[in-house]
Amino acid sequence: MGMCLRPCQLVVGPAEYGPRSRAPGGVSAHHGRSLADAIAHSRDRLSEEMLFEEAARQHKRLEKVEDVLKLRDELARDVDRLNGVAITPSLAPFAVEMWFLREGNWQHPQRFGFEVREGKPVSLDHSLRETFAQVNTRKLGLRERQEYLALLARWCYSSWREGEWLSFDAYDDIPYASWSTPSRA
Repeated sequence: MGMCLRPCQLVVGPAEYGPRSRAPGGVSAHHGRSLADAIAHSRDRLSEEMLFEEAARQHKRLEKVEDVLKLRDELARDVDRLNGVAITPSLAPFAVEMWFLREGNWQHPQRFGFEVREGKPVSLDHSLRETFAQVNTRKLGLRERQEYLALLARWCYSSWREGEWLSFDAYDDIPYASWSTPSRA
């Protein structure tokens, strides 16, 4: 209640309200920042026009949006932009299983081994790149996609989870170097 931008009463102009009315997915596409920015702009404009009560409403609205944005995590994004890999223990010695998610679609898992060739360890960066290159992209049906994503969420948010989830924005921008460099604690 009382949180409408009231475009019908010209409290906000077409420049502020138009983009949100045309793109309902815009909130998730920009991780909610576009909505928060529009509300802040509206609040500032109302304040400059000395409409302080309306500016105060917009400020309260902005605080609520900011509180919600603080709660989001790496899975909270548009499903078509959901990319990552779940790394779980393997039954094979010196290996892990890598479960790839590309644009919200599960791909066939790959076994990733920590092997030694000719008495020398193989570069972790090189091995990661080879493993990712072997993933064949597949698109799932809506029902199957929903079921797999529900399993991912249950696994990620569980207290019994074994393994790690690493997300990235796009397959063209995978942070191999940060994964293959040991962290210094």
